[in-house]
Amino acid sequence: MKKLITFIIAFLAIHQVSAQVNPFNTKDSTQVSGKIIGYDPQHTDHFITFSTYDIFGRATNQSIQIEDNGSFWIKLYQPFEGNMQLNYKEAYINIYTKPNENLQLDIYDSKIQRETNFEAAFVAKGKLANINNLIFKFSSAFNKHSFQAKSDMGNKTQTDSAFAESVIIKLNEQLTFLNAFIKDNQVTDQKFINWQRSLLQYEAGKEILFFPFAGKMNKEITQNQLLQFIKTIPINNSNAFNNSMYYEFLNILVGDFQIMININPNYNIVKAQTGKNKVDICLDDIDKFANGLAKQLMYYNIFLHKAGSGLESTPYLSRFNAVITNPFLNEPLLKGGIRNDVTFKKFDVVARLNALKVNPALKQRLITLFTQYKGMSLYIDFWGDWCGPCMSELPSYPRLISALEGKPIKFLFLSAFTTEESMLAIKKKFKIDGDFINLSKDEVAMVNNVFEFHSYPSHFMVSDEGEVISKMSKTSLGNVQQKAEEITRLLKK
Repeated sequence: MKKLITFIIAFLAIHQVSAQVNPFNTKDSTQVSGKIIGYDPQHTDHFITFSTYDIFGRATNQSIQIEDNGSFWIKLYQPFEGNMQLNYKEAYINIYTKPNENLQLDIYDSKIQRETNFEAAFVAKGKLANINNLIFKFSSAFNKHSFQAKSDMGNKTQTDSAFAESVIIKLNEQLTFLNAFIKDNQVTDQKFINWQRSLLQYEAGKEILFFPFAGKMNKEITQNQLLQFIKTIPINNSNAFNNSMYYEFLNILVGDFQIMININPNYNIVKAQTGKNKVDICLDDIDKFANGLAKQLMYYNIFLHKAGSGLESTPYLSRFNAVITNPFLNEPLLKGGIRNDVTFKKFDVVARLNALKVNPALKQRLITLFTQYKGMSLYIDFWGDWCGPCMSELPSYPRLISALEGKPIKFLFLSAFTTEESMLAIKKKFKIDGDFINLSKDEVAMVNNVFEFHSYPSHFMVSDEGEVISKMSKTSLGNVQQKAEEITRLLKK
């Protein structure tokens, strides 16, 4: 009996550890349902959009039409328990979901007001009510509070260390506010406390990691300097597994290391002295400070980047396998390495629009638009005047269009969350010879579903038969000739 009890205790201990270090699931989905109280189907917002996140913190958007009585229902998959984002009208809020659990929401249409920070606009019910209602309450209080500390990402004259210091000062003020909120509201939900603290920490960490390479390139920064900037933000943190910002933070950290290895001349010395390539050097760097699941996630990031870039990943599989033991992450490795750039699956735009389960009247303009372009190849740019990268590439279009003169292709610019007046002014300012069409908010939701893009700008090639044949590469329009060659190759297919 004593041996049996010992075995049971050991089994439970192992089970608990396993649960802590394996937050991922491969199949269970969460259901979100509810009703918009006071919904008027005659107004312009007919969709509610949900963003789920992968283990790199990257978002995928899915929009559904709201029923005339205000009700909505959707089933969503996310590989970890934690936050998703909900967008209705002007409100973008975090909701906390758990696989195989239902989240019920009441949304009060009349309270979706930016000036009140959507206070009391969202009410959660059911098993997930407590943590969600705390998130809603804290978010409203946080956004209404006047914080003293500031950081300026746009000021490129400040040093990286000065910017990092300003972000940490701001973070400490925010964490003090969180602690006061916890005390004043007698919050005992540790899951909320961990999640909210993680959100603040890793938003700050993301800012710091972006700055040395955003709009400038610090070719001298080293791994140790970067880690010093984020020394108060934990890299190995099991309390953050439920927060998408943590995964994005780790993803950016790996990206920064890869940039440094490519641009910092000191790494050329390391390569020459050790005979190692940049993959081995990056993995060596990660070994110095990361452990547990954080280390596995960063290794996994490099593995997929290596496999997905078209480079041979086999020489590194033994090293990846030695570190990446989490079953969710290890499966691709067991298959000998899978490519992350699977062949783009063509689809017919009009057919997908017709298949959307929405009111036919809402999608008719889009169907008519893409029907009229059948018979000609299209280059589509989804953009907005609020989007910095979009605006930075628009001035290059006249040169690109000129480089493709005589080619059977037309340029279509579809603007999102932009006024008609602004769209036309921008077309005139940059003298772009293309068709400009401003999408309604409903149409934005539908094209997000049809084209499956989740960031701006996004670019696609459509064949003369009306099939989307490629999501264009991230090649900058700064290299017009390279982009023109890419388009020409696609036209020949």
